[in-house]
Amino acid sequence: MTSLNERIRKDSEEEEDGQRVKTQRPRSVDLPGLYQAQTGDPAAEEWSQWSVCSLTCGQGSQVRTRSCVSSPYGTLCSGPLRESRTCNNTLTCPVHGLWEEWSPWSLCSVTCGRGSRTRSRSCMAPQHGGKTCGGPELQTKLCNIAVCPGGGNWGSWSAWGSCSKTCDSGWQQRLRMCQGVGAQGYPCQGSAEELRVCGDRKCPAPHQVCKDEQKEAVTWKSTTAGDTVYNKCPSNATGSASRRCLLDSKGVALWGPPTFARCISLEFRYLHLSLREHLSKGQRTLAGEGMSQVVRSLHQLMSRRDYYSGDLLFAVEILRNVTDTFKRATYDPAPDDVQKFFQVVSFMLDVENRGKWEDAQQVSPGSVLLMRVVEDFMHLVGEGQKAFQSSLIITDNLMLTVQREPASAVSSDVHFPMRGRRGMKDWARSSEDKLFIPKEVFSPASE
Repeated sequence: MTSLNERIRKDSEEEEDGQRVKTQRPRSVDLPGLYQAQTGDPAAEEWSQWSVCSLTCGQGSQVRTRSCVSSPYGTLCSGPLRESRTCNNTLTCPVHGLWEEWSPWSLCSVTCGRGSRTRSRSCMAPQHGGKTCGGPELQTKLCNIAVCPGGGNWGSWSAWGSCSKTCDSGWQQRLRMCQGVGAQGYPCQGSAEELRVCGDRKCPAPHQVCKDEQKEAVTWKSTTAGDTVYNKCPSNATGSASRRCLLDSKGVALWGPPTFARCISLEFRYLHLSLREHLSKGQRTLAGEGMSQVVRSLHQLMSRRDYYSGDLLFAVEILRNVTDTFKRATYDPAPDDVQKFFQVVSFMLDVENRGKWEDAQQVSPGSVLLMRVVEDFMHLVGEGQKAFQSSLIITDNLMLTVQREPASAVSSDVHFPMRGRRGMKDWARSSEDKLFIPKEVFSPASE
């Protein structure tokens, strides 16, 4: 019994000693042989809310964190303090357009003189609302292969055109025409255009504007009064058209008439190219026959009476080249070609074209140049006639008499229009503009 009681007593003392160790507070943790007892396990705060997805479209990520609240005795928390997870927004991300590589530079647009090279690139289309490609789709640079031989000659500069603005600083333009072509059919060298600054009057407040308007297959965008708008010519022509926004007497903006003096129809452009092809044939007879074909083609174009004011100027240039080629080739055009030549001129002088000539006058004195071409062609016809032979050419808007005879054979005064000539147009018979040359002019001077 004694042994059993002693054992129970010892166990009770040990249990009390153990309880005393768990509840005691150490005097100092720095004393050797002493260890600070823990009063509880470390604990972590609750997780924070998941963050906003890192991307607004496509697959992104979210994170959440927690802080470790350790015991006063420095025990570390177990487990991570930061967690992440993927998030996939249902919105599809936009894909922006992307340029492909530039194409190689093209060949020079001309075989001599100043031309241009171009290259282009394609834009891979954007998707899901992405932005289109920025920057140019086409690039152009100048090229100058060689000097063209045998160019034509420049005519005189035209008068300065009207200022591009009715107020503030604008610009004026003047042009010159290339008269004829060289032996190889090449055009003149240099620029056909010259610009200078004009306008020194201050513009009024631009509270009045010309509104957008669709006229003659061209959309004219709104602009302030005093400005000129430039557009591409309609699809059947090349060049540029212009239109000015004006102010009426009450200060209200209104559109002026459009100007098509720089528009050249594609058919007229092709005809001019065929003219150069005929010139390149070299042989005089072939070149002369080619010019006859050009006259017939031009006659067909002008008979349609559907062309721009710029076409009138271009037609003058074609007739000038035809006349010069006939001279160089010493080629006598057939009577039918002569009649068609002057019929073309008659079409151009039709009263319906008066407005077009006034429009063309802003670019070049085309009507004056046309009369010079007519005069040169008349001399060409006269040189092909025999002595004492005469020609009478009558059209709706033009009447000409070409008579060749020695001066000594002139026995009477010269009247034009000729009196009593059959086939005379009423406008010519009653015209106040008459020509009279006394016969004494042709008599040999007396000693």
